[in-house]
Amino acid sequence: MSANGEAASSVQNGDVNSPHIEFLYFASCSNASAALALLRDVLRTEAVSSEIEMIAVETEEAAQRNSFFGSPTIRINGVDISPPPTSATPSLACRLYVQPDGHYAPHPPADVLVEALRRTRRDANT
Repeated sequence: MSANGEAASSVQNGDVNSPHIEFLYFASCSNASAALALLRDVLRTEAVSSEIEMIAVETEEAAQRNSFFGSPTIRINGVDISPPPTSATPSLACRLYVQPDGHYAPHPPADVLVEALRRTRRDANT
């Protein structure tokens, strides 16, 4: 990871238990810690052995370059686990996620993470 918010390139290894996981955040947003803890818990529960690539996005330019729609953003194999609306624009902002009961929280619902991981496994097997 470079200092200007660009991710190092990685190679997909094809192992369905090791998808490429990116965690994009910016330091001044407090939402990242709860989401990272949840992500780690879900990876452990789902027996996913992937490392989490931490990507600090600290400028508007880096937000544009990384298609960063707020902190935190979690991608599995390059796909946002909770895609933003098509009208959204990348920017430095704290991101909120809609929960099953309709309220907003600073992290995605656990079931969204689980489904994204399971979808990755299904897609790899087809």
